[in-house]
Amino acid sequence: MELKDVKELLKAFDESNSSYLSVEIDNTKIKLKKYSEQKVVVENTTQVCEQSSLAQIDSNVDNSPELQLDGEQVLAPLVGVFYAAPSPEEDAYVQVGDTVKKGQVLCLIEAMKMMSEITAPKDGVIKKIFVKNQDVVEFEQPLFLIGD
Repeated sequence: MELKDVKELLKAFDESNSSYLSVEIDNTKIKLKKYSEQKVVVENTTQVCEQSSLAQIDSNVDNSPELQLDGEQVLAPLVGVFYAAPSPEEDAYVQVGDTVKKGQVLCLIEAMKMMSEITAPKDGVIKKIFVKNQDVVEFEQPLFLIGD
C-alpha cells in the first residue's frame, strides 16, 4: 500500500461518521480509531510516524507463529459490545486452552439491546482471545482463534 493510499484512506475516515475501521490489504492490517485528541500514530514494522488528525492507524502485521499455524479465526458477525460471560457474576464462556465443540457458545455480542450468541464454527481448542470483556467490536473483527 502506497503512502498516498494511506492518506486518502485517512482523509475519507476523518470525514466519515465512523469511529472505527479495520482493513486488510496485501497481508497488512490497518485499524483506524477516532480519538478526542488530535493525533495519528502510524505504525509499521519498519517505521513510526506521527501526524495531526483524529485517527490512529495500526498497520502492524501479526507474524507470531501461533496465528500462522493451524487455526480458524472466529469473526464478529455484527457491531456491538462483546461479553465474555452470560452475566457479570458468572464465569466466562471460554478461556484460552479450553476445548470447545462446534455450536458451543463462545460469547455474546449486544447490539441495540439485543444479545446474539456467537458459537464455535468447529471443534477445537481456544488458542487466543483477541478482545476483552465489554470491548466494542466491529463487523468481522477477530474474536477468537480456534485450533486443533
